[in-house]
Amino acid sequence: VARKLGVKVLTYSLGFGPTLWSTRKGPDAIEYRIAAFPLGGYVKMLDEREAPVDPSEQHRAFNSQPVWKRFLIVLAGPVANILLALVLWMMMFMVGVQGVLPKVGVVPADSVLARSGLQDGDLITQVGGQAIHSLSDLRLAVLEGGVAGAKVPIEFEHQGAVNTGTLDLTKLKPLQGNHQGPARDVLREIGYRLWSPKGDALIHKVMAASPAEQAGLKKGDIIEEINGSTYRDPWALITRIEHSPGKPVTLTVLRDGRTEQITVTPKTETSTNVDGKTTSVGRIGAQLGLVPDAVARAKADGIQMLVVAIAEYAGQSLVIGFSTFLGFMALVSLSLAIMNLLPIPLLDGGHLVLYVVEALRGKPAEAALEAVATKIGLAFLVSLMALAFYNDISRLLH
Repeated sequence: VARKLGVKVLTYSLGFGPTLWSTRKGPDAIEYRIAAFPLGGYVKMLDEREAPVDPSEQHRAFNSQPVWKRFLIVLAGPVANILLALVLWMMMFMVGVQGVLPKVGVVPADSVLARSGLQDGDLITQVGGQAIHSLSDLRLAVLEGGVAGAKVPIEFEHQGAVNTGTLDLTKLKPLQGNHQGPARDVLREIGYRLWSPKGDALIHKVMAASPAEQAGLKKGDIIEEINGSTYRDPWALITRIEHSPGKPVTLTVLRDGRTEQITVTPKTETSTNVDGKTTSVGRIGAQLGLVPDAVARAKADGIQMLVVAIAEYAGQSLVIGFSTFLGFMALVSLSLAIMNLLPIPLLDGGHLVLYVVEALRGKPAEAALEAVATKIGLAFLVSLMALAFYNDISRLLH
């Protein structure tokens, strides 16, 4: 915009701080640079207030332009941020917003879902009249029903047939502001367990000083059996372990092509369900994932097949992550636009206010007034940043 309006541009910078890369192009030798801190960008223009300007180029200096040109040039920054946000959101929806299918895994007996008539593998389609397309939709609907303390209708598909039931959320206690301890999962409280395709359970991570580590379980182990029973569903395996607090269980694991038996005693922890009942559950301190059937059938080929599966899932994660990344960057860009448009000196919004005042008065604001306004704006921004840092640190400490 500045160049179109006849203002000489000196630098286009992506980011702030020290220069990482730069080049000069065009008859004006404009510098294009990438800086160390990617927190936005700026355009540096010829301006007599910053450095002496050759008389032959004074007509191209920013400060020499009529107020309407300066207004449009400054406004171009926030407008560009808004347009970028719109483009990123368009790209995000073209890529597709990924979500977890609200399909039920293992339904614990006597849970809220079980009493509503749901069985393993059912797909939830409606809760309280709201269409459910993803796990996020389901969580929000359950939270709304729980806050209202209501019994809400639920619709689900069982083996291709549509069924209905009543989801009793009257005993789901809303989260209090002074809640202490682990974060609550309202879906788990009503008995929801994430569905996963059939396959062996792969240990992704073993927690330090956990029963799993003490028993000798390692990352990459594939659990094939518990106490001689085969489990082809990681959630069913987890449920089996949860039902064995303090009781030794023998795991048959596949490690480096060899089968081993490892005995582990799940640590006893307490869990409170939606009815307020406290029960003991077993935890071994290991994160489990799924080994696809194709990999499980090719276990004799060794670890190379696992690498193929991991690469495949990494590719799928990239699609999900890219969509999320686009949405995040769009939100950041829009936030920068809104922030910059605030009528605070030092920000674009503050300059725009001064230009409006100048247009109404017919002359620029006095230099002393601009200096005072700049100091006030700087103090406000520093205070705002300090408050933000304080809140972030407080959350980390608590």
